[in-house]
Amino acid sequence: MPIAEDNFAHYRNQFYEFIKATSPVSDASWAEMCDLMCLRKAEKGTRLLDYMRVERVVRFLGKGIVKCEDHFNGKSFIYDFRVAPIILCETVSFFNSNPSRITLEAVTDCEFIELRGDLFISLLFSNLDLARFATTGVANYLGMTHYKMALLRTLCADKRYKHFLREFPAVAKYCELKDISSYLNITQQSLSRIRKTIQWAEDEKELEVLSNELNVVSKNYSPSEV
Repeated sequence: MPIAEDNFAHYRNQFYEFIKATSPVSDASWAEMCDLMCLRKAEKGTRLLDYMRVERVVRFLGKGIVKCEDHFNGKSFIYDFRVAPIILCETVSFFNSNPSRITLEAVTDCEFIELRGDLFISLLFSNLDLARFATTGVANYLGMTHYKMALLRTLCADKRYKHFLREFPAVAKYCELKDISSYLNITQQSLSRIRKTIQWAEDEKELEVLSNELNVVSKNYSPSEV
């Protein structure tokens, strides 16, 4: 669904700053990228990528939150949340043209820049600076994902919950508690127990307030607020 052109400059500037922070590209390459861009929006609950579909676009999320869910052996789990401003693409499916086990679903109303995959890949292969940006971006994401997995495997449940609140304060306010428990790899019952019994240090008062707000906020927020 298209959105007003008035938002284009803002999201495009966000995208450009994101690229510069990852691996700068030339003005000519950026201009070619801009020619491929279109603006989209998705309402809360919309799947931007459905199960066993091939990822055919690259998105730059300018506004909103998207949850990434893996479906494997009849089970599913949340493995990441993507919070604007950020790149959003299931890269394994995108670069290999394979059906994806991953679903990407809008947790809130979202607005994003979209680039059609076949045209973008052709552009990557003909511009070394864009190829370097894509390679660096994927490598950074893999490193970040490995770090998150290491934390989730080595921290106790209480510390995993506190880390989640620090890393994803906006997500904590807008996603469902079942998604939080899935991301933390604990049951909803365990999450409920943790929230009732967890001990907060003096420098964790903001986390305590956020934790106490979760039930109220998640039930009553407007999805367009983010």
